[in-house]
Amino acid sequence: MTLADVRFEREDGIVIAVLRGEVDMSNATSVRQQIAGSVTPDDDAVVVDLSELSFMDSAGLHAVMELSTVLDEGRQKLLLCVPHGSPMQRAIEIIGLPRAVSVQSSRNEAMAAARASAMESRPIGPTES
Repeated sequence: MTLADVRFEREDGIVIAVLRGEVDMSNATSVRQQIAGSVTPDDDAVVVDLSELSFMDSAGLHAVMELSTVLDEGRQKLLLCVPHGSPMQRAIEIIGLPRAVSVQSSRNEAMAAARASAMESRPIGPTES
């Protein structure tokens, strides 16, 4: 079994966490904490890229939900990148995760959705008279 490896990237106020390997009850909390710990108050969103993940059990799915709750408290958005046909797609659909978290099929789509969400949530500055 290959435990999860988390690689971080950052682009335009968006944290990208690329997961590789497996997330299960032995490491789900640690993975969630690593991702949450990489987010600053200035970040607008987190994209968790599951395209390189080979396995995630119910503890991993629960950790995703917990991460979403933590980010919501900071007015930040969680988006998942789950390619069509990936091992995670069916499990994510079965538990109804797309009703709670934005799920996109590519990183480009997830980044575009994160940018759009950031624009919607930013306060509008004063207008010139």
